[in-house]
Amino acid sequence: MKPLTITTSHAPVGLVLAVSGDLDHTNAQQLRHSGQEAAAVAPGRLLEVNLNDLAFCDSSGITALIAVRNHVVSAGGEVVLVAVPANMRRLLHLTGLDQVFDIRDTVSPLTDR
Repeated sequence: MKPLTITTSHAPVGLVLAVSGDLDHTNAQQLRHSGQEAAAVAPGRLLEVNLNDLAFCDSSGITALIAVRNHVVSAGGEVVLVAVPANMRRLLHLTGLDQVFDIRDTVSPLTDR
């Protein structure tokens, strides 16, 4: 099991949450909390969730991603998932969530990282 790490950075278009490790029932609340903070810090802006280093995600993790999206959207913002691993993309497709989330292959060139 890889510990969950969520790193927040500022970008010209909003905020970036870089999620790495295992996202599961033991730590999904961390992602929810990070998403709520992001919506409060940058209301009405873009939240880019970088999943490049996500090793594992269970149903609690997916529920947390949905909660983050709903919270950010209710604050007038947008959520983009970037660098989504193949196994996670498949899961999002099978559940129909690929129609809910804006999913992009690469990190936005507008970010200042």
